[in-house]
Amino acid sequence: MNVTEAVTLTTAAPGPVKLRGGRYLFGAAATWNGGSVELQGMLPDNASYATVPIVTGAALAVLTGPAWLLVDLSPGQYRLQIITAASVTATVAAVPS
Repeated sequence: MNVTEAVTLTTAAPGPVKLRGGRYLFGAAATWNGGSVELQGMLPDNASYATVPIVTGAALAVLTGPAWLLVDLSPGQYRLQIITAASVTATVAAVPS
């Protein structure tokens, strides 16, 4: 049986969580209220976070409605940044190679 790393983040528990790194799917459902949910990674200063880019590199991992995004993550700490949205449930799940 293959075990895939997956975490659930919510409005009440937005992280941070430690991820092993690799390719992940990031998705969320929420009461959007015109808001957004971002996947952010810890920067090298070990204090600041920044929104991670999606695999194509043309945009950042920001959801404004229910969707899935593909992201490549390095090992480290990750969290959600929730702006205006409520009742957020997000999943960050490793994509098996």
